Amino acid sequence: MDVFSLKDVIAVCRIFPRRKLLLKATFVTFFRVLLVFITVALFDRGVTFNAIATCLIACIIAMDGLDGYIARKYGETSRQGAVFDILGDRIVENVLWIYFACIGEFPFWIPVTVITRDVVVDNIRSLALSHGKTAFGETTMQRGMWAKFLVSSNWSRGLYAAAKGVCFTYIGLLITLESANASGPWSDYLVPIKCILVYTTVVFCILRGLPVVWEGREYLFSNVK
Repeated sequence: MDVFSLKDVIAVCRIFPRRKLLLKATFVTFFRVLLVFITVALFDRGVTFNAIATCLIACIIAMDGLDGYIARKYGETSRQGAVFDILGDRIVENVLWIYFACIGEFPFWIPVTVITRDVVVDNIRSLALSHGKTAFGETTMQRGMWAKFLVSSNWSRGLYAAAKGVCFTYIGLLITLESANASGPWSDYLVPIKCILVYTTVVFCILRGLPVVWEGREYLFSNVK
């Protein structure tokens, strides 16, 4: 089963001509996705481009949630828009995880773990969506208070976005410093800090996925009507 069905994609496309305000939110998602590929292409081209790429990472992560904010502000939220928002987030995150693993910033199993978690969670959410349940919002598939707090609360989502932002931006900063041959008494602490940020972010990622798997088991193993 695909994470997002063709019907979901078609539904997203059909809302464009009818909802100009939602188009603005969708544009933000498209822009973030485009920007992450540009960012990756800028790395390994010298100190200046590495610094620019690092700044772009911070901007991309800071824009996370902007599309949803625009849709909510103008009352143009929809299930299709929520699916598209998550899809954009996944592309941005996974591109950065994979790229940094490819250049040796951390082991390959880091992106493998994150992508595996995302595939499982997104497939469960796709099943839930077919029964009228969304990942977040008033119709969220999460029922328990602990699940809502860990997965769909503003606190949890904001903290996870911040963790990713700090982690990715910090790695970009390290790459920039290395390309500038910068060193000092603080150099010995840079890599350990990176490891702490990476593993903390991955653990948080897994923890936020567990409630989805637990409460989504009914969609996987029983006939829900």
